[in-house]
Amino acid sequence: MNLDKGLIRTSLIAGVLLTLLASCGGGEGAADTVDINGTAVPPRIQIATASVGGSYFPVGNAIAQVVTDNLEGVVATAENTSGSNQNIRLLDTNQVHFGMGNVAITYSAVRGAGEYEKAFPVEAAISLQSSVAVVVVLADSEITTMADLAGKRVTTGPAGGGWEYFVGPILAGHGVEWDQFRPIFEGQANAMELLKDGTVDAVVVGGTVPHVTITAATATHEVRILQFDDDSLDRINAEYPFIQKITVPAGTYEGQDEDLLVADSGTAQLLVHADADPDMVYLITKTIYENRDVIAEAHPAGREITPERAAMDIGVPYHEGSRRYFSEIGILPDSPAN
Repeated sequence: MNLDKGLIRTSLIAGVLLTLLASCGGGEGAADTVDINGTAVPPRIQIATASVGGSYFPVGNAIAQVVTDNLEGVVATAENTSGSNQNIRLLDTNQVHFGMGNVAITYSAVRGAGEYEKAFPVEAAISLQSSVAVVVVLADSEITTMADLAGKRVTTGPAGGGWEYFVGPILAGHGVEWDQFRPIFEGQANAMELLKDGTVDAVVVGGTVPHVTITAATATHEVRILQFDDDSLDRINAEYPFIQKITVPAGTYEGQDEDLLVADSGTAQLLVHADADPDMVYLITKTIYENRDVIAEAHPAGREITPERAAMDIGVPYHEGSRRYFSEIGILPDSPAN
């Protein structure tokens, strides 16, 4: 499997890169594997995450560390990418072993819906944290409601990340169509810098609460998070069931004096190619689930890897290997998607 250097942003030292090139390939034709109690596992496992600033990279990095620490002879690494959309395509072409994906995006990808040209052969290994979408402006901004975003410069995630699959419905549900504002494609950490220097008017932030980029921004600037409209969220949820209401409690961020009604824009999942070896996927899923407390120590988002969430039915089928493990521990829901 050849790494696409234009897509994977993290630079790897030459020796590790050569090993990755030799060992990848979705389980077929790999030059070497490590035997873990009878299961053949690639010695180098790549996990595609997202840009620095959100929860995907630190959670993916924690998962990689857990895999490395618990499977002798295996080294897992978390790779920076533009996010879900790119990760789905990297999995499709066997350029990575696992990838993080927002169900709002994966839901369309596995069905060949929306802008996806085919049904992509990816499945979920395990469900992880919720992804809370908020819109941030400077405290003195004239933007006070979601409708005020019309005509404004709004960062909507990194190019190729697929954020339009949830940002579009959320804004449209509040009366702002995609062609009524100027979308700026940028990673979240850089987007907040653009907001602070006035280059953009608003930033859509997605991830775990509290979000590190918002917390960091409040250390130097006064910012404000827009309230979403209750009735609008009801209408959005009726059409897009993976977008749900969620409240950010008062005091979560500096200067936030009231509860904020915003949107859970879709649960994060660890994805894998549908043709991946079931025994390998079983082992990786088991390792993640049984060490979820370690992941939670590394990042608060890990607390959401729970019996109630890990195998929940949210419209993306789980891989055969994961289903086997979830069935063994009694958390696999009885649903058509699974």
